[in-house]
Amino acid sequence: MTRLRLPLLLLSSLVVWTACAYESSGTTTTTSLADDAVPPATSPASIVFEDQRIEGSAVLVESLTLPATGFVVLQDAAGELIGLSEVIGPGRIDDVPVPFFVPIDADTTVSAALHIDMDRDRTFIYEPPDSFIDVPATTAEGAAAAATASVVLLPPVAGGDLAVAEQRISGSPLEVQSVTLPAPGFVAVQVNEGGAPGRVIGATGLLPAGTTEGEQLMVELDPPLRVTGRVFVVAYVDRDENGVLDPDDGDEPAQTEDGEAVQADPVITVVPLDPSSVEAEDQEGDGTAIAVASVTLASGGFVDIRIDDGGIPGERIARSEWLADGTYEDLVFTPNRPLDADTRIWVRVVIDFDENQRLGDAEPLGVTEAGRPAIASLEYTFVEPDDGDGS
Repeated sequence: MTRLRLPLLLLSSLVVWTACAYESSGTTTTTSLADDAVPPATSPASIVFEDQRIEGSAVLVESLTLPATGFVVLQDAAGELIGLSEVIGPGRIDDVPVPFFVPIDADTTVSAALHIDMDRDRTFIYEPPDSFIDVPATTAEGAAAAATASVVLLPPVAGGDLAVAEQRISGSPLEVQSVTLPAPGFVAVQVNEGGAPGRVIGATGLLPAGTTEGEQLMVELDPPLRVTGRVFVVAYVDRDENGVLDPDDGDEPAQTEDGEAVQADPVITVVPLDPSSVEAEDQEGDGTAIAVASVTLASGGFVDIRIDDGGIPGERIARSEWLADGTYEDLVFTPNRPLDADTRIWVRVVIDFDENQRLGDAEPLGVTEAGRPAIASLEYTFVEPDDGDGS
């Protein structure tokens, strides 16, 4: 299928068209002045004009052969003249764009016919309903050198909009606040390659035309971002209408009404949750100290100690100060009230996601290399303190 963008032409009741010639194989742009007594040949001619998808302003003739200088004439199903090529020299030429006088606004059927410049004035003259001054060319078999094709309009790209904020993420997903698409399409996240959109690392599914917000715009990234920096978020139109994003072959960036690409390049702050870990062993004591063998924080955060509540972490009984990312060993915590009975203790690695060095209830847990929460439990056995009298 072929796509074209060509300027608007104007049609009057008398069409007189003069233009620079196309250069056909083996010809020049100048038509030699032949003896008026010898009219230009009208045969053999041929044309290849196939079904295609277009912007609406022009069609593409795949190839044509003319025995003498001439034109490609476009007509609609009713036989009305709707488009015209520049003057074309004799010989074969490929990929000839032929503009419409007025861009089409719906799928239609178009006939493309070759005409010979009979009066050699390099001007196509059409005088309906009397006659064609420049007569149709014919094939070697004597048939009109013409073809008919179905013309389908490509989805529009103009009229889009996008909203995406700078944000903190653990690497994935990235949140897009809203997108407006002129036709069904996608939102893609692309790496920053020298200040321009590069490799795609995440994309939405196919989105409808119009404005979309919410969960559909949570874009999973593969691979997740590992460092803070700018990324490109780009809206695309599904131009080939196959439901699959392919920015390199078929799909095109949506545009604003002003013709700018619908994209943004927010700074994304990455706060890694992994690799974090915690190691803690069963222990016994008098209830005044809890030992943790080792913790690793992928980003700055806290060690959070909680007492068991029916098999899950319950009330917080101790916590560390803010710790930078790294590994810490042989930590000892003093509970805010001494333990007085056997119990299970939960040790959690909590990441300071908003990086304010305060432990909030909404802060996320660290994540291990295996993708599990960085949390461990230990059995704490309460031992009555020795009163020192040997009894």
